[in-house]
Amino acid sequence: MNSPYFSYLDEWSDITDITFRDRSKLGPLDAASHAIMRGKSELSIAQRETMAAYVSGLNACSFCYGSHEAVAERFGVASTLIEALINDLDTAPISPNEIVLYKYLKKLTQEPSKIWAKDAEAVFDAGWSESALHDAILVACLFNFYNRLLDGHGIKGNGAIYEMGAQHLSAKGYKVPWFIGAIKHIIFKAKRKQLKSKATV
Repeated sequence: MNSPYFSYLDEWSDITDITFRDRSKLGPLDAASHAIMRGKSELSIAQRETMAAYVSGLNACSFCYGSHEAVAERFGVASTLIEALINDLDTAPISPNEIVLYKYLKKLTQEPSKIWAKDAEAVFDAGWSESALHDAILVACLFNFYNRLLDGHGIKGNGAIYEMGAQHLSAKGYKVPWFIGAIKHIIFKAKRKQLKSKATV
């Protein structure tokens, strides 16, 4: 297993080991993440989770890719679709108008300074509204941030961690109770016990 770079993290760590530790800076991201990923949008939850996995795959962020591929699957998205999107957008089994939107997200992730008005116009010409593109941009921005947060701390995760996270996110979304700081040690202890028991099965 991968060993993270910080003394308070270990091979069983996930994103909450970072975000629960620094609530003053990272706590507000929970509400923002929930609004972006579960709030009212022309984009379905399945579409947004697919975009999260896609952006994370482009960035080779194993934690976010593995986690959100698993979440997307729980909303009916085949993992083979996400792999196809990453491997070759032009041949991926999605509609032509979706390909245009994903090309925008790819460029925004890999070459953000090269996004021009013509790129947005192509999305609008494909039938997407300004609201839909705005929401897609928010997903891309959110996961570019989370990808760097996790990779910067050295958290890679594993299948058991991805599935545990996917179970929570698919059922409850991204909100975190205000009192989490008081019980985080209990949560971490229980989580590690569950993960270790799965690893030995």
